[in-house]
Amino acid sequence: MVSRLLKAGPFLLLAVSGQLVCAQSRSVEGTYRNPALGYSIRIPRGLKGVTGDQAGPERGVKIPLPSGSEIVVFGEPNSLEYKSPEEGIRSELKLKDCESGQQEIKQATVGRIRGARGRLVCGDRVLRLVLAFRPHGGPIYRLRLETTRLRETDAGAILEAVAATFRLIPWR
Repeated sequence: MVSRLLKAGPFLLLAVSGQLVCAQSRSVEGTYRNPALGYSIRIPRGLKGVTGDQAGPERGVKIPLPSGSEIVVFGEPNSLEYKSPEEGIRSELKLKDCESGQQEIKQATVGRIRGARGRLVCGDRVLRLVLAFRPHGGPIYRLRLETTRLRETDAGAILEAVAATFRLIPWR
């Protein structure tokens, strides 16, 4: 089945088998909750998250930063069957096309659960990833920041603030 995504103003039109379905993005301030994947985060004061603009089920929220950087927080099934957050970070950083990149992987706490954080520097670009597993199985949770070396300190502080507010909620 072939599907096409067409952007038309604030709406996304998805054509599937001749049917049109409209998905409208929405702005989120304060707490973002995703009961389908069992988590919530706080959007820092003065910032707005954007969600509902992706095809398929809602998995998370994007937080555009004033610097032009962006934080993306989402949950998804552990379809690649990572055994640990560190393995997931290592695998994701390896996939990036950067021959001379500097990589760091460390244990981390995401809200109240154990996870891992990774950092890849490639030229002037910096990618920071945080990955945590829901205890006793279920979705895995990613926090991702793409920025520049010049903006990394400020953007990284916002990423850490968002990660500290991560909470597991009842999963439906």
